[in-house]
Amino acid sequence: MRRTAVALALLAAALGGCSHPAAPAASPSPAASASSAPPASKPAIAVSSRRNGSKYILLTVRKRGRKSYILRADSETGRYFGEDSGLSSFVNPHITFYAPDGKQIVADAPAGTVVEKDKSVVMSGGVHARMANGVTMTSDTMRYDDGAQVAHGSGNVVVTSPEGETLRGDTVDWNLRDGNIAVAGAR
Repeated sequence: MRRTAVALALLAAALGGCSHPAAPAASPSPAASASSAPPASKPAIAVSSRRNGSKYILLTVRKRGRKSYILRADSETGRYFGEDSGLSSFVNPHITFYAPDGKQIVADAPAGTVVEKDKSVVMSGGVHARMANGVTMTSDTMRYDDGAQVAHGSGNVVVTSPEGETLRGDTVDWNLRDGNIAVAGAR
């Protein structure tokens, strides 16, 4: 509980530096105005949170009014510098990616990073992904490109059909829009 209070106090202190409407102040002298100008760059805001019992860290990303993906994780650490400039790292991310037609890919990995600007996700440490139709994919890493709606796996790629047929390769591109899977370096 003490850790939460300390984290909230630090967050409140960091947010205290953000601009909020305030009561009008007396007009400063010209010399005071020059010295109280805001710094040229904004300071970063650091965020850290952990799962509490069965309450996971949740992140829902929307694009044009629809869910793009929902991320559930045990913990998050992030740094934010302003609008669309954050970077968050997650422990044990479990992510459901949504295609416009309802297709989904569910992926799990030991680690993940989300880049706020382009809504991309990089999962690492051994990724296991699956579709509702039973197709599974494992790889060392996976990068989800939200703009293209493609999951790109690399390193020790194995794609398995519901019937148990396997295809191994160097990389895989899994298109959520049409469900197509392309494996490069297949063997």
